[in-house]
Parts: sequence; C-alpha cells; structure tokens
Amino acid sequence: MIIKLNVDPRTKIIVFSSVIALAFMIRDLLVIATLAVVTLLTLILSSRRGFIIRGLRGMIPLLVVAFLLWSFMHEWSLFQRYGSGINLQLGAFMSLRLFLILLSSLGFVATMGMRDLINALNSFKFPYKAVFVLGLTMRHLHTIAEDYRAIKEAQSSRGLELDKGLLFRRIRNYVPILIPLFIRSIENAEKLSLAMELRAFSLNRRRYLRRKLRAFDIAVISGCAVAVVLAALHYWIGVI
Repeated sequence: MIIKLNVDPRTKIIVFSSVIALAFMIRDLLVIATLAVVTLLTLILSSRRGFIIRGLRGMIPLLVVAFLLWSFMHEWSLFQRYGSGINLQLGAFMSLRLFLILLSSLGFVATMGMRDLINALNSFKFPYKAVFVLGLTMRHLHTIAEDYRAIKEAQSSRGLELDKGLLFRRIRNYVPILIPLFIRSIENAEKLSLAMELRAFSLNRRRYLRRKLRAFDIAVISGCAVAVVLAALHYWIGVI
C-alpha cells in the first residue's frame, strides 16, 4: 500500500527540523524507538519507498559499528560520561538516535524537490541572494557530475588507467580529468552569466511563495510544535 499525501514544502521542512530536534532532546529509549518506528513506517508507505529501502541497506553497517562503539567504548566519550563497563542500553539508544537522524535526512532528500525547497525557503523570507545561490549550486552539481562522468569515460577509452599504481600515482592520473572538468565548469559559468545579463536578471527582487497552507499542513505543523515544546519542557526544564 502506498500513501500519497500532497504535503506543502514548508511543512516538510518544519517536520524534518522537528524530528532532528526531538532526536537530540529525547533521552528515553522507548520514546525514541517509537518515534523512529513511526518515521520509518511513514516513509516506507510513501511513493519513494524504493529509494528509502536502498538507503536503509547502506545504514546497516554504520548502525552496527555505532552500537558496538557506544556499548563497549563509551568510557572514552569526549562529550559526556556514562559510567563504566558494558552498557548495551546506551548502545541501543545512541544507535536509534543515529538511525532517526539518518532516516529523517534520507526521507527529506527523497521527498523534497529542489524547486520545492527553493520556494519554501523563499516563503520563509530567507535572503533571496542566499536562496538563489543555494538553488544554483544544487542545480549545477548534477551538471558537473554528468560532465565528470563523460570526461572520465572519454579518457578511459583513450587508455587512461585510473586504478593502477600507488596512491600518489592514482591521484596524478586524475589530472587529465580534472583539468577539462575545470575548464567546462568555467564555460558553463560564463554561459549562465551571459544568459542572466541578457534577461536583465536582478537579485534585488523579492519573490515569496504566497500559497496558503491547507488544514492538513496546519495540523501537522501544530503537532510538531506541540511535540517539540513538550519535549523541551520534559527533558530540559523538567516541568512535565
């Protein structure tokens, strides 16, 4: 079963920020395990579950190492002392915290498109120059990756061996790839600058997303706000 929810990009950013904040606030193993399970089920039932499952497979070795380190070597922690001896509960808690952070980040990347992210940041009235630079950088990372792949294949077809020799030789073998890539990046930057100049583009314009939030988005944002406030009152202040 796949659940398709048309969630506003601003809601996704707030939910992601709230989950990250809760991951660092919560100190109970059962509570953080419940939050991790709810997050996992939500992402598994989404339309991007294939991407999520592939990402989960890559997390397994990291989580196993984190569990072993926090269970058996927590005495050497530089940030906080957790006593001495083996502490499997601490290892499970820290592994779940890491899992929750990685899972929420993976879900955010899987469900948030670049256009949606830029529109959401504009609606939050972030500086337009910073948002524009972020969007332009993320957009051209894909272009640079494609150019790198094309140049690497072209050089390999001409007999360039990249994976032979010692470390320094392997690094030197990448020079015939990096120089054309650098030149291609400069050319793309010049073309983009010329296109922006011809269209009289200005960074002084103010562009905000003026779409209103739906009742579902308001409910989700309110729930996240309540959860963060309750966690802060319970774990930091000790009121609840």
